[in-house]
Amino acid sequence: HKVVVVVGTRVDALPVATYREDMLGEGNPRTVLIGQTQAVLRERGFEVVGSRISDAPSPSTGEVVALIRANKAEAAVIVVLNWVDVSSIRAMGRAEVFLEAGLVSPNGDLLWRKDSRTVSSISMYQSQTDYSSYLRKAVIDAVKEVP
Repeated sequence: HKVVVVVGTRVDALPVATYREDMLGEGNPRTVLIGQTQAVLRERGFEVVGSRISDAPSPSTGEVVALIRANKAEAAVIVVLNWVDVSSIRAMGRAEVFLEAGLVSPNGDLLWRKDSRTVSSISMYQSQTDYSSYLRKAVIDAVKEVP
């Protein structure tokens, strides 16, 4: 299947743990969302022919349909990051991520949609070195269910 990927986020920046991440822009959830979504889809045998990071928190149907048509894709996979709770990451190594994933046809119909809530347990070491790992795990959980 030829697909395009469109991501949006209501979370503008991940709370970053280190200066390095700040410098490298790893605190930007958009780069994690788009990279990880493409990786999971490719692993599953999808051909990713285009991608877009939406300026809006949730991509519009028009924006999605335009990208599908421009790339002659069969569908669009949309991933929207709704909310991240890392309040207990320091104390308990827990992060919660709320994502919404969807599949849209070339004429703008929503073919499939799922809300997912992923709770990750992260070691102290990981929370200090690879802070966005919990977001990547959430994307993998959501995208592996795309039909």
